[in-house]
Parts: sequence; structure tokens; C-alpha cells
Amino acid sequence: MLLGDLLSDPELGLVLLTGAEQMDRPVRGVYITDLLDPRRYLSGGELVLSGLVWRNDPSDSEKFVAALVDAGVAGLAAGTARLGHAPPDLVQACQRYGLPAFEVPLTVSFTTLADRVQRRFAPRRELVSAVAAGANLDRVLRMAADELGADCWVVSAAGWVVGGTAELAAETRRAALREFATGHLPRPVRGDEPCVLWPVESDAEPRAAAWFVLARGELAAWDEEHEAIATDLGTVVALLRARVEETRRIAGRSVEAALRRLLDGTSTPAEVAARLETAGLPTGQHLRAVALSAGDQAASTTVLREIAAATGLASVTAALGEGATALFVADAHHLADLDVRLRGIVADAELGLGERRLAVGVSDVTPATALRGALEEAGYARRLAQRRPGRAEVVAAAELASHEVLLASMPDELRLSYRHRLLAELVAYDSAHNCDLVRTLRVFLDCSGSWSRCAQQLHVHVNTLRYRIQRIEEITGRDLTDFSSRVDFYLALQLDRAMTAE
Repeated sequence: MLLGDLLSDPELGLVLLTGAEQMDRPVRGVYITDLLDPRRYLSGGELVLSGLVWRNDPSDSEKFVAALVDAGVAGLAAGTARLGHAPPDLVQACQRYGLPAFEVPLTVSFTTLADRVQRRFAPRRELVSAVAAGANLDRVLRMAADELGADCWVVSAAGWVVGGTAELAAETRRAALREFATGHLPRPVRGDEPCVLWPVESDAEPRAAAWFVLARGELAAWDEEHEAIATDLGTVVALLRARVEETRRIAGRSVEAALRRLLDGTSTPAEVAARLETAGLPTGQHLRAVALSAGDQAASTTVLREIAAATGLASVTAALGEGATALFVADAHHLADLDVRLRGIVADAELGLGERRLAVGVSDVTPATALRGALEEAGYARRLAQRRPGRAEVVAAAELASHEVLLASMPDELRLSYRHRLLAELVAYDSAHNCDLVRTLRVFLDCSGSWSRCAQQLHVHVNTLRYRIQRIEEITGRDLTDFSSRVDFYLALQLDRAMTAE
């Protein structure tokens, strides 16, 4: 609501005293007072209604108006019941301080004027009241959509649509995720249809675990009233999310203790199954374990909860080890492509990771009785994902039948020693003679020892390549026609690549 809206309302009959050029000021509330200095009760943006009981002499007008301006109010509406009119000293003080002022006729009560202002903020009060009464997210979004004149959605930065008033096109969702990742909100999104998005305040960290609100419709006239409704919608969604998070935490704590005891051998699969049933996961079906690392344990747990929710499968997430672990329970058919789904979700979540790296390991589909093996398998897969160079990697159990899992399971000291023994002399020679023997060796092995393909990739003559390989053999004392030597060098180069990326 603007001051001009009140002035133009014929039922109110307000008389403008000063500030005609400031009728575009927004009114964010109303406050009735007869205190000479009401600053401690004002937060800014209010229309102050006063019967002028505070005025004993003209100097009081200066004090009163100065206090209102210091508090940042939108304007003053002066009643005429006591003095019959607004005194000239009050009007002059308002002019000096640049405070818009109205005179309220005797026929209009302050209650009527206050109700007219507050009616514009009724949707905001209704949103909060609805949540307090137990309304779910869809109900709140429908109420907000009616007031905004636009469809509304709550979207997780992990890519899933938490709730909405209509279907959200995949391209619109991806565009909104890209905008949200910039961190500058609220902001409009220009595309086939205009959108506005703004954050849902919470303690979720990192950004990949945050939620935001997206509105799409006739939003060209986005103004203070729209923004106020949007802000309150973000607040009530934050309240609803807090409920969800608390439920997730309670389930996670119960399962976490059971999983720890299972891994250290002090609990049985049957005991863990009972905890899973309590958390709402039917243990008569198959399961897959997912281990995730996103830096510290708290961030890993929060991100994995969001990613798990994005799959649409029944799951529970618990802090475990250096990161977090989620258990997904469903029939084998629905679990079969979980790793594929996770790769798509992680690709969306990567936008909100900031400087963090995301490593995800996924076990094979297994019965609940083999849960311990699934947990260990997911952990190995995660460690393999951590060794890969990408910022967000997902490794499934099927990939554990690779030399990479052996390298990933080696202690760092052993990996460093192995790489040093095989490559240190070549690295030193390259540095001293400005050569490229390490790269030559890598390409040679990547080409499976093919002279012609390797020479072509290096853009050198085959004879030049043969000379370089001979030089490598002389420096290292290893014969590259021997298969075991090739394997040794290949593994050392893989370690070099992984450790360099780290």
C-alpha cells in the first residue's frame, strides 16, 4: 500500500497537509500514539495516527515530528477531535523534516483508517495463522498464489520441487537453480515467462541444501505489497522446513546409533532392522546404502538429506564416519537405477557447493540382512569418488571391480611412496632438461603401447618416440616391453593424476 492509495480513497476523505511529491511511499503498517516520543515502539514504514494529545505548545510539534522522522515512518495522519484542525506549527515541522502529513476528518475514526491499512496485510497474517493451525506446504502455497496472482513453488537447491501449485517445467527449474546459485536474491528470472525467486531462510549449509521460493505469472507490477507477501511466505516455509528437519534428525539419530554398533560388531542385523522399521523403512524389501562426503560431517548430513529427498524413495540419513550415510529401501526394480538418478541430482546440487567437493558412493542392491556389507561397499565407493578429479563425483559399486578401488584403499603414505619410487627420477630429469618424458610415458600407456597412435597424439615422429621410450627405460631401469612394468607405471601415473587433482 502507498500513501497515495489512502489519499485517493473517497471513503476516508483524508486532507493532504504536506508531502504531495511523496505519495509513492509504501506503508508497511499502522501505529496509533499520543506519546511525544514514540520511537521505541516504531520499526519504520508505519503510518502514524495521532490525536495530538501530546501537544502543549508549538515547540512540541518539532520534537514529535523529529522523533517520527528518526524512526523512519511513512507519514503522519493527524486527528482533529481535540484541536479541531492540524495546527500550523505541526504542518511547518512536517515540511521542514520532509514528512508527509494528512488531516483525518471527524467523520472517520482511527479504527476505520487502521483497518483499511491492515486489510492490505491480511494475507500475510493468514499465512502465519494457517501454519500455526497445521496447514501443509501445498495449502500455504495456494494461499500465497491467490494473493500474488502467480503460481508458486518451493524448490530445493539439490534440484527437487518440494511443493507447488502447478507443474514446473524442467527448463524453468534449471534456470532458477542457476540464478539461485549466484546468491543475489530476490531476483527476477527472464525467460519465456517472467519469474521471481527469493530465499527461504534457514541454517542449512552449504547452499546446495537450501530451499528457495519461485513465483511465475503476471509479475510485471512486482511492488512492495508483493514483496511483503513473498517475504512472509519465505518465513512460513522456513517454519515448515524446520518441522521437516526435526523429523529427519530424530529418525537419523536413532538409525545412526544402530549403524555404528553394526559396524563395530556390537549389534546384530535384526536389531538394526528394528530401528529401521521404527524410522519408517520396511526392512522386508531390498536396500542400497549411499555414503556422501561434502567436507565436514554436518554439511555432509544436510546435503545428503536433500539429495535423498530428491530421489523420491523412502530413506533415512545419518551422520556416519567422515561424512553421512543414507539407506534407501524399495523393491529391487526401483533401486536398480538409483546411482543414475543420483548423478542427475548431484549435477544440479553442484551449482550450490561453493568451494566444496562432493563425493558419493553407492552400494549394490542387497537384502536388509546384508546391510553391513552394503555400508562398507558404499564407503569404498565414496573413497574412490574422492580420488577422482571432478568437483562432484558419484561412484557405484559396479565400478569397484577396477584398479581404482585398490589405489583408493591405500594409505596416503603408501600411495606417495609408490608414486615416488616409480616416477621421481623421470620428474627430476624432465625438470633438469626441460623434457616431457612423464607425459610421453602416460600417453604411450594410454595408447596401450601403440607406437603409431602415441606418436600421432604427441605430434612427433615414431623414431623420436622410440628414442624417448628408450631414454625412459635407461633412467628408470625398467623394461617397457615387460607387461608388469607397464602395469606398475600405469598405476603410478594414475596415482600422480589423482594426487595432483587433490
